[in-house]
Order: sequence, then structure tokens, then C-alpha cells
Amino acid sequence: MSPAPSLALTFLAGVLSFLSPCIVPLVPSYLSFIGGFAANDADERGIERKVVILRTALFVLGFTLVFVALGVLFSGSAALFRTTGTIVNLAAGTIVILLGLNVIFDFWKFLSTERRFHLTRRPAGHAGSILIGMAFGAGWTPCIGPVLASVLILAGTSGHVGTGAVYLTAFSLGLGLPFLAAGAFLERLSAGLKRLRPYLPAIRVASGILLVAIGALIAAGRLQQLSARLLAWGAQLRAWDAANPTASAWSFSGAVGLAGLLPLLVVLLRGRPHRRIAVASLCAAAALTLAGLNIAGEIRIANWIAGWFQYTGL
Repeated sequence: MSPAPSLALTFLAGVLSFLSPCIVPLVPSYLSFIGGFAANDADERGIERKVVILRTALFVLGFTLVFVALGVLFSGSAALFRTTGTIVNLAAGTIVILLGLNVIFDFWKFLSTERRFHLTRRPAGHAGSILIGMAFGAGWTPCIGPVLASVLILAGTSGHVGTGAVYLTAFSLGLGLPFLAAGAFLERLSAGLKRLRPYLPAIRVASGILLVAIGALIAAGRLQQLSARLLAWGAQLRAWDAANPTASAWSFSGAVGLAGLLPLLVVLLRGRPHRRIAVASLCAAAALTLAGLNIAGEIRIANWIAGWFQYTGL
């Protein structure tokens, strides 16, 4: 099974896991426990951002090691069933679909039983952050459990140890990068979480829908065909760009420029604070710069997108 589309799906599954209702509200607690400070005292105590980021990165490394080890274990054991690939795909896909439906409707209550290790004292030093991450990964949480199980099943159906490790690495990055961003902007975290809270139920439904879609693709044995199609789209885009350089340059430059200007126009029309206007202006300037370089032939946005199709499956 080619990993191209699956990498994107597993990364997205990791991001949605972070945004789940049982992870997002606890992020300040996780970060304060990792950093060794009270969450509401971060500003007063002047916690060094570098220390928080480093310890958060080690925390992410901890659960990544656990997840990758599980991916290797599942994909290695599934290699024994390669001769019955159709049956395995059908069974695995059905399980993933059921897990996705449970994320949405929560009809299997036992899957919502928390299995995290509870550490009452933070292990000392940077190594302690890795241990906390490993405990987090080994215990999971109610929302991560079904998603992680689905990713492990996907790794298992690949039948290749290396592919399984790559899948779980992508999942861990999707889960871990938001943790790193939260650690980098710790001071603004609480306000951001309050704005995000009303959308958590919708995010939970989106996670379930993603799992159902992955399960359907696994059951039908279509992930490999999807990968081939995406690779073909990438090749076709490269060929079209080479045959129509002017049209390609102006069309993609126009799309990028418009994408950069629209947020600025929305911010201006709504009368947002000057800080948001400044950020939107910088984004618009960056987009227009890319558009100008593309028209000048210094960069080829079409080739970037074609490479994205070919190597990440999106």
C-alpha cells in the first residue's frame, strides 16, 4: 500500500486528536505539569519560552516513541496475513468505520474509559518530559484511543514495518505540532481555547467522519488506487505547467494573491484591532510577493503543488 494519501490522512487524524474535547481543555495543565509551573502563574513568574518549548518538544518525542513502536508492532504482525489481504482489509476497514461512528455517537461507553497514567509528581529534568510523553502515549486518552487504534490498523494493513513507522510518525507530528505551538504561545493560550471551545463538538464529528472515510477506503482496498490517482494528477499538473507557462503563472499567482488579500479585506471591513490588521497585512504582502515571483519565473507554484500531490498525497 502506497503511503502517499495515508500520510496526509494520518497527519490530519493527529491534528483532530489534539483538537478533541478531551485534549484541548487539558493543554494548559499538560504544559504546566511538563514545565513545572502553575498554569495561571505563567505570566507572573516569567516562565522562559525556550524552556517550555524544549520540554514540550521532549514530551512530544516521548509519545512519538511509543506510537512508532506500536506502529512497528502492528505492521510487523500484520505481515503474517499478506496472503489474505482482501479479508484483512475488509475486517480492518469495518473496525475503523465502527470506531469512527463511535467517535460521533459514543455508543460504546467502555471506549470512553480513561486509561492514562496519573503522575502526581513531575519527573525531574528534561528526561522527565520524555517520560511524561511516554506515559501519555502508553495510556492514551478517551478521544485519542479510537483514532489511534484506527491509525494502528492502517499501519497493520500496510504489512511493512517501515511504512507503519512512517504512518505513526505522521500521526505523532499532527498531534505534537499543535502542542509545540501551544508551548510557544503559552501566554495567549487561555484566550484562544475559550474561543475554540464552542467548536469542539463539531471537531469531534469531523474526526469521526474522517475515520469512517479511512475505514471505507481500507475496506474497499482503494488507498493504493487513490495514491496512484494523486500521483497522476501531480504529473499532469507538471505537464500542463510546462506546456502553458504563461497561463499557469497568471492563474496560480492570481489565486495566491487573492487568498492573501481576502483575510486583509475581511479584517478591514470588520474593524478589527490594529494588531490583527498588521498580521493580515504581512500575510497579504507575503502572498503578493510569492505571486510576483511566480509571474517573474523565479519560482513555480504549480510545480510546488504538483510535488505536494506526488509526495504527500494532497
